[in-house]
Amino acid sequence: MDTKIWTDESDNYTKRAIELHNGRLYESSDKKQFADTAHQSISKFVKGPKAILDIGCAFGASIYALKDKFLQAKFYGIDPGKESIEIANKNLKSERIQFKNGFSHQLPYEDNTFDVIIFSMVLQWIPRIHLIQTISEVDRVLKKGGIVYIQEFLTNKPVTSQSKHDEEIYIFKDDYASFFTSFPWYKEVLREVKKSENGEDQQRNISIIKKYNISEVYTLKHGATEKK
Repeated sequence: MDTKIWTDESDNYTKRAIELHNGRLYESSDKKQFADTAHQSISKFVKGPKAILDIGCAFGASIYALKDKFLQAKFYGIDPGKESIEIANKNLKSERIQFKNGFSHQLPYEDNTFDVIIFSMVLQWIPRIHLIQTISEVDRVLKKGGIVYIQEFLTNKPVTSQSKHDEEIYIFKDDYASFFTSFPWYKEVLREVKKSENGEDQQRNISIIKKYNISEVYTLKHGATEKK
């Protein structure tokens, strides 16, 4: 079981947002709340980030909400939806903002570029065949000392369901922070669980995962050599 590449679903999300907000895409109260929470949480662990990447940025609502919170930062958004990126580029023109069409498992950025990488309700959509590649790409482009900001569903056990818009698209709810922290140079430094009262299928989690230097997490045993 897996899912189709989520190109179409991304653009469908943007179309639904346009209909829901009557074209006023960037005035959602949810995104303002997201920006307040993300700014407060990120600022605890990264002071004055210079480069922030939003993976699965859609039409750029999260970047729009955050751009006035981190005034020294340059923002980068990537999304597989071509129409979504066209709308983002049309509406958010700034020397501090760059949007690209692309995928999480093939990030078109140099090594050690970003201080912060954001996944906001996105990891659930990534095809399982590309999930390990996605984590590898995040590790490649994230600076040491940088953080991954994850906002996702947090079910008590892994759950999958079909999209109500396309039965060939599956959504995978899981504890994605644990995927990163399976590597010892990633540590979860913040976890906030919300909406528990709505049941485990709607329970959500905000996690911040910090990337450490290898030398900070592995102990070197002096005087010990491996025998062949």
